[in-house]
Amino acid sequence: MPTGLWTKVATVAAGAAAAAYVDKKLYLSHDIMTYWQHAISLLQAKYLIARNTRVADLWEELVDAMPSKVLVMFEGKKYTAVQLETEANRIAHWAMSVGLTPGSIVALLMENRPAFLTTWIGLSKVGVVAALINTHVAEEGLLHCINVSDASVVIFGAECTEQMHRVLDRLPPRISGLYVYNDEATSSPPLFARSLDEELKRVSSLRPLASQRQSVSSNDMMLLIFTSGTTGWPKAARVEHQSLLGRSMVFVRAANVTPFDRLYCPLPLYHTSGGVVAVGVMLLSGCSISLARKFSTTHFWSDVRATEATMVQYIGEMCRYLLHAPPSDLDRANVVRVAIGNGLRPDIWAAFQDRFGIPTVCEFYGSTEGVAGMLNVCRERKDQGHLGQYGYLATAVSGYTIVEYDVDADALRRDANGHLIQCAVGTVGELLLPVRSYSPMHKFQGYFKDDAASATKLLANAFQKGDLYFRTGDLFRMDDHRRFYFVDRVGDTFRWNGENVATCEVAEALSGFPGISDICVYGVALPGRDGRAGVMQCRGFFDRCQRCM
Repeated sequence: MPTGLWTKVATVAAGAAAAAYVDKKLYLSHDIMTYWQHAISLLQAKYLIARNTRVADLWEELVDAMPSKVLVMFEGKKYTAVQLETEANRIAHWAMSVGLTPGSIVALLMENRPAFLTTWIGLSKVGVVAALINTHVAEEGLLHCINVSDASVVIFGAECTEQMHRVLDRLPPRISGLYVYNDEATSSPPLFARSLDEELKRVSSLRPLASQRQSVSSNDMMLLIFTSGTTGWPKAARVEHQSLLGRSMVFVRAANVTPFDRLYCPLPLYHTSGGVVAVGVMLLSGCSISLARKFSTTHFWSDVRATEATMVQYIGEMCRYLLHAPPSDLDRANVVRVAIGNGLRPDIWAAFQDRFGIPTVCEFYGSTEGVAGMLNVCRERKDQGHLGQYGYLATAVSGYTIVEYDVDADALRRDANGHLIQCAVGTVGELLLPVRSYSPMHKFQGYFKDDAASATKLLANAFQKGDLYFRTGDLFRMDDHRRFYFVDRVGDTFRWNGENVATCEVAEALSGFPGISDICVYGVALPGRDGRAGVMQCRGFFDRCQRCM
């Protein structure tokens, strides 16, 4: 072989080796593949937003495209697109008949059921906002949520009658009407409310004109969803039409959802995972939702099998409860191809996938009011346990950063110039996400009518003048393979003998002991000692948990 050819071969080989080395070190190919999928989702969402697509538009397009398609299954019954559309139309006409106009707010307090979906979709047809209230909030919490929401009307399920009765005398004067959905066991509504079932029988079931919502744009508020209230009273997070489109499109692409899929949703529809992600995935893909009234360890897999669900939703605690249930020959007797959720902890991740035969897990991180999130599409064992791998390119594009956090002072550390300090690999710190006001999916929508609370989530001039970041309030770390891990909530971590102790990590370590079902770990101050000592409270798994939500 001529010398020149040998030289060319050697040069090509050396170049290929160098490229492979650089790729391995910088994770370039991984980032490109990941961001290719993300870019497609983003472009599709931006196309819908550019058309000023609102949720009601998307819903009506879906109904027109597949009117006889079963979109919702609930407690043995099936509901087609046309059936659901009829009920949503009645809600829209009823809303107009009681004087609700675009921008009006209706508080919705009820357990999962098809009427939950048709109610807020029907309200959105005429530009009315639904404030989704947690059915588990206590008396004062319920009053707080109704007051904060600025709602003029309250719709509640018959199962929440007692809750409403307790706050009846303290409702704000602006409440013009209380309406109840009767269940089968209730023959008549309570004296203080009108039957919404009867009201809906008197109005038209025809689709209202789209002009009824012409003043509403895709960047207007569609829902109010309340935070869990871990740091005080629940706060009302704004959810815009474009936010639902953007977030849901990510899952449609990541899980390759089609109209032939069936998504089992045991999560409450008043939270983002159920009310935004599940419904949004249905709207964008045409898949069916198998809806449960609430999560049940006993009925979870029997419901999945009965509805032939191909996808399931979860939160981390659910997975632990399911694993605590006695093993069964039917554990893998399902057709589930993907599980979508958040909070699946590393100590049970492999066991959850292996025991129930779930090929893919889409584990995500995010918050209702957040400006971005993370997603790990886990198909292999090596990908279990983390929230996504971000190479140097992905980190630069996303802007995600972990900064040093002082546990004792409960504050972010700064350098001599007053700037935040990025954490070294393996070091725990608070995760910050960049706010990009020019991007519909990455701007901070803030809390409804609570500028003070909104301001606490934003951090300006973090690294340079003019930058703006969203404070997640979550402690993260990144390993030497650039994988991100959730560690704890800010404030839940305590310090003892000079070491930071993460309550979540302690709870995970102790959960492996037999007979323990629930663990709560926290730090307490001791007289004459620095830091806080760890305290554990646990509950034994003496009886199988039937329901946990």
